[in-house]
Amino acid sequence: MEQLERLIARLILSRVWIHVLFCVVFVLVFAVSVVLSGNKGVASAAMLTCLFVLSCTYAGRWCGKYWLKTGVHASFLQKLLLSILIFSLTGAAGGSYLYRGELFQYFVQYFTVSFPMVILFIFFGIAIALARNSLYRQINEAQVLQKQKESEMRLLLSQLSPHFLFNTLNNIYGISLTQHQRVPSLLLKLSELLRYSVYETRAQFISLQDELLYIRNYIDFEKIQTGDRVHLHIDIPEVIDLNLRIAPMLLIVFVENAFKYSKITKDPKSFISIRLNVKGDWIYFEVENSYDPAYRQETEPSESSGIGLHHTLKRLKLIYGNDCLYNNFAENGKYRIELCLKASNK
Repeated sequence: MEQLERLIARLILSRVWIHVLFCVVFVLVFAVSVVLSGNKGVASAAMLTCLFVLSCTYAGRWCGKYWLKTGVHASFLQKLLLSILIFSLTGAAGGSYLYRGELFQYFVQYFTVSFPMVILFIFFGIAIALARNSLYRQINEAQVLQKQKESEMRLLLSQLSPHFLFNTLNNIYGISLTQHQRVPSLLLKLSELLRYSVYETRAQFISLQDELLYIRNYIDFEKIQTGDRVHLHIDIPEVIDLNLRIAPMLLIVFVENAFKYSKITKDPKSFISIRLNVKGDWIYFEVENSYDPAYRQETEPSESSGIGLHHTLKRLKLIYGNDCLYNNFAENGKYRIELCLKASNK
């Protein structure tokens, strides 16, 4: 009994039962209409014909999925033509036997009927597969836009926190008393940081150059607070290609996390290393920082870290899909993340 229940549960989860139920209802409705019309003698033959039509449609749907997966190649055309031939011959033989009782005498006659009908329903199945794929793609794009809007609100509220802003202004005030010549450049960087956070992040994709400029400004302000307590190694080259575009406020989350946990370590030789490399359309980003093993659980993705590494990883998966690879490592008092993603040309 338990095995039967497990089987039913698997069928429900796999959605096979939906297709089975649809086929059963379709055949029964067709058969009932034939019986009610007074043609009871051909009811069984009509049901088998109905199953044949469904089989052609599902075969076309499978061909459509294969086309979407591999493209229009010789293998696809071979499978398509083979499916048409097999179903045409089967339909001609079945029609001759079911409706005439003779397998060979009426084979050619029914083949002329079966062949165009098979082509019609196989291409109907292909059309269903293409329409379904197009619908899913539109739904995914709508989800991306929705997540982007949600991210924008979270970014505006938490990416540039009041605590960070107040500390920055206090530090600028302190510097103005002893090193007033640095104040104009710091105010300019603060203005650029605020402008980017409020306005530039509204787009789904922004230039990688702008994202990196924001990161450099953020690091400059963090230097004011950390001073010489944290050793920084920054290897972020200038990106000239404006066609390289990235979802906004993704890389900064990992930089924020590095500064956050390098500050709480007890090691006097705390460090942060940030490296970025661009090869073709691919962006390779790596952040490594010292951390206290006692805070290991806190370095795991959570909603409390900036806009949250967990939320950021969900955005990465939703926006980039298979064009993104993320790994994190924690060992020997070091925490490192490696991110590889394909730049957008939109």
